[in-house]
Amino acid sequence: MSSPSSKHTVFVLGGTGTTGSSVVNGLLEAGKYHVIVGVRSSSLEKPEVSKLRERGVEIRAIELTFPPAELDAALKGVDTVISTTYYTEIDKQVPLADAAKRVGVKRFVPDDWATPCVRGVRKFYDQKGAIQDYVKSIGLGYTFIDVGIWTVLAFPEDKEETEDSFIPSKSHRITGTGNVKNALTHIPDIGKFVAEIIDDERTLNKYVFCWGDEKTQNEIWEIARKAKADASGGPLKAKPVFESEEDVRTKLKNAKDWSIQQIGEEYNWSMYIRGDNNVESAKKPEYGGALDARELYPHIKVSSAEDIAKELYKQ
Repeated sequence: MSSPSSKHTVFVLGGTGTTGSSVVNGLLEAGKYHVIVGVRSSSLEKPEVSKLRERGVEIRAIELTFPPAELDAALKGVDTVISTTYYTEIDKQVPLADAAKRVGVKRFVPDDWATPCVRGVRKFYDQKGAIQDYVKSIGLGYTFIDVGIWTVLAFPEDKEETEDSFIPSKSHRITGTGNVKNALTHIPDIGKFVAEIIDDERTLNKYVFCWGDEKTQNEIWEIARKAKADASGGPLKAKPVFESEEDVRTKLKNAKDWSIQQIGEEYNWSMYIRGDNNVESAKKPEYGGALDARELYPHIKVSSAEDIAKELYKQ
């Protein structure tokens, strides 16, 4: 299944997005992969795609609505498929998995890349779980990967204005007590982990949890204040907006089904009220019994919350 160069051949769907770019960077930096990025036909000549070509990435056109023969052709010669597609495309991964099975792909990494949970809490998680179930049902080798919340989204933007958003960096919200630990991962570290995970037999047909740090929201705000003071000598402009468990319940009740608001508030309920997003939970059988990427690859240097805060508030 490998390329003429005998390198492990990896096909990344969504390789120009945030997670996909981290994955591609990690694979290229590892130096042991032939990397293929699948993009829509309409995107073949976009600048970001041209830059990938310049870095030695092979580009193939693909649409998840392609007929089976064309999907098979797009995955020809591929050892591992990694999906980092847009969130609205989650349920469209079935034909991609079918094609991977037909052409003999050895490992399929579906579009997870989020926080650990259990079924029945987040509809988005359940949708991803249905894809995981399908991949298992067809006998396709897999690795499921979650990464917690991106560290940069946990820190408040250094401005007084807030946005009506479920994202803490923009809303400045502290939800519940603010004392619930959450796993954080710096976006560039995702690719470092992936480059190790997909070349490791220990992770085949397993769930792997990647993380760089664990902090409560109250700890995040203290780190932010200190980093801003160290950088400029002045106070953080942002002020926390406190919301109760009942506030989140109300937002969930009023959110339209499958709206961005519903997806986001279910994340907040899971992370900050239930406390699902941490290493201890991810390892539990009911969460999938994750392997800890930090334990598997102790040589990987990950960025701490303090590291990210120094960069965020240095100007």
